[in-house]
Amino acid sequence: MARRTAAVCAISLGVVVAAAACGPEHRVAAPPTTGPSRTTAPTVEPSQTTVSPSTSAGVRPGAACGTKQLRWRLTRLADKSSKAPTALLSATNTSTASCAFNGYPELHAYAGKGPAVWSEPKSKAPVRLMLGPGNAVDFPLFYPASPAPDGSCSIPVDDDPRIEVVPPHPAPTDYGATVQITDPHGRNVTPVFCDTVHLGAPRLR
Repeated sequence: MARRTAAVCAISLGVVVAAAACGPEHRVAAPPTTGPSRTTAPTVEPSQTTVSPSTSAGVRPGAACGTKQLRWRLTRLADKSSKAPTALLSATNTSTASCAFNGYPELHAYAGKGPAVWSEPKSKAPVRLMLGPGNAVDFPLFYPASPAPDGSCSIPVDDDPRIEVVPPHPAPTDYGATVQITDPHGRNVTPVFCDTVHLGAPRLR
């Protein structure tokens, strides 16, 4: 009886050992634990703003005002006071882009290849203006439009001088424009320049 019990115990122990030996190798691997989902943020491309070109060819916003985008007007004033300006030089931006009017224009009046008169600023104060589309700037001009008591005049009064205006900081190919002096009503008048033309401080409008 004791032998049978020992045999049964030995057999049972062998089964347990065999089961323990085989168990780990035959287990089905559990599916991997699913971690928190990671959402990859889409790559955001930098926005691209298309700048529409100005309809005024060759004109960049903020570029120096050139003759092609300016309309000049020279008006002889009626005030006879010695301290009042003799004439008014105006420049209007006719383009669709703003431009920089930094400085004084240059006015030149001459009779053929003979006598000539040039302009110069009355003040050395810097001029820095931005002309928007349709905006204008006025420069008062101070000069004697009649001969001195002794009859002297830089350009003879019986001549009809040609008048040219060049904007400040012109491009190499910008040679300015020819202007006709008129009265306040727009009627042509005979220009008379008897000395240097002095440009006063500008006024933006």
